[in-house]
Amino acid sequence: MKRGTVVWVDLSDTRPPEMGKVRPGIVVSGTVHNDVLNTVVVVPTSSVAPEIWPLRVAVGNFAGKESYAVIPGIRQVRKGRLRGALGELSHEHLRVIDECLDAYLR
Repeated sequence: MKRGTVVWVDLSDTRPPEMGKVRPGIVVSGTVHNDVLNTVVVVPTSSVAPEIWPLRVAVGNFAGKESYAVIPGIRQVRKGRLRGALGELSHEHLRVIDECLDAYLR
């Protein structure tokens, strides 16, 4: 699975404030690792605005809705939770997510 792929991911079995249900997520783990491991790391998306840098950043339109990457929702998931690809993030959007992850995790 390529880094930057937008996938449907089943995030059920959660409790607030964790994000649940099946929703688009952005694969942020490295492509080489994704090919070897049974898991990937995703940043879930939400259609709830507004953008709040570095916690919530606009990433384009997925599944017919303007989408925002929810950086604090980052998580490792089994590949069995993935339900198919929606497309790929642009290089610019992936760069912005990298900046947000760096700001959030430091």
